[in-house]
Amino acid sequence: MKKIIYFIPAILALLLYAILALADGSHAINPWAKFWVAILFIASGLMCKNKWYGCIAGLIVGCVLVYMGTQSTGQVLDLERPLGIILCSYYLICGAAVYKKAKG
Repeated sequence: MKKIIYFIPAILALLLYAILALADGSHAINPWAKFWVAILFIASGLMCKNKWYGCIAGLIVGCVLVYMGTQSTGQVLDLERPLGIILCSYYLICGAAVYKKAKG
């Protein structure tokens, strides 16, 4: 597996927030969102170094998104929960692949 694949969620999140920052100014982005994007980059960096436990950071971000999806905020589209489930699944699969590669 190419190592760049570990950075896909972090790069997509960074692009999303960069577009939001350009469209509405940097105040439109919650500081916690910047923190979670940084955590995604840390997770990706650890997995690139064949550290399987890097996936735990990605799982935490996914679990936070699932939790945020359970909160009733009156949003028209509830995107946090499905994105969190996808992110958790992605990091579980990547973590298993890194673990298998590190063992073998």
